[in-house]
Amino acid sequence: MAESQLTVEELAKLFSVLSHDLKSPIFSIDGFSDLLIADYSDRLDDEGRDFLMRIRSSASQVKRVLDEMSHIVKLLNRPLSRRPVSIAELIEEIRLKQNSSIENGKVEFIIPGDLGTMNVDPEKGREAIGALISNAVFFNDRPIGERKVFIEKTTVDSEQQLCIKDNGIGIDPRYLAQVFDLGIKLDKSRGGGPGYGLYLARRIAESHGGRVDASSVLDEGSSFCFVVPV
Repeated sequence: MAESQLTVEELAKLFSVLSHDLKSPIFSIDGFSDLLIADYSDRLDDEGRDFLMRIRSSASQVKRVLDEMSHIVKLLNRPLSRRPVSIAELIEEIRLKQNSSIENGKVEFIIPGDLGTMNVDPEKGREAIGALISNAVFFNDRPIGERKVFIEKTTVDSEQQLCIKDNGIGIDPRYLAQVFDLGIKLDKSRGGGPGYGLYLARRIAESHGGRVDASSVLDEGSSFCFVVPV
C-alpha cells in the first residue's frame, strides 16, 4: 500500500483540533491556580505563592503561543489576495501594534522619502513586515535612546525591496542562514516568542514569488529585505 501524506488543509485541521484539545486542560490549570491564589493565599508562604504565580504565567504563555500558531497556520493556508498596499500605512499599523516595545526602548524610526506601494496580500504583508520590524526592535542592545530602525524601499529591475535595518547586536555570519529555520532562537536568554517570526516572513515572501534577503555585521546591526516581484 502506498504511503499517503497529509495535505496542507489536513495539517491545518489537525492543528486546529490539537490546539482546541490542549486549551481545555490549560484553562483548567489557569483557573484552579487562580482560585488557589484567591482563596488559599493566606495559607501559603511566599515561596508557595511564587510557585502559583509561575504556574499561571506558564499557562498564559502556552495559551498565547497556541493562539499565535493557530493564526499563522490559518494565514499561511489562506489563498493569496494581492493588491497595491500603502507601505507607510502598513508600517504605521505595525508601529501602533508594537508601540510598547518601541516606546520602552525609545527606538527611533528613520524612513526617508515616500515608500509608495507594494503589490502584496495586505494581511500577509503586514505579518511579514511586522516580523522583520519586531526583530529589529527586539534584538538591539544599544543604550535606550540610541536604538534605530532604518526603513527604505527600492525597485531594482522587476523587484521591489523593502529593507528593515537596525543598529543592534548583529548576527554571526556562521548562523545567519539558520535564523529562518522554524523554532530557532539563537539568543535564548532573551525569551520572547517561539521563534517563528523570520520563518513566517520568508514563507510569506516566497508565497508572493519573492524572498527575504539577510545580511549582518556583528556589533553593527542587521538588514532584512522583503523582496517581491513588481
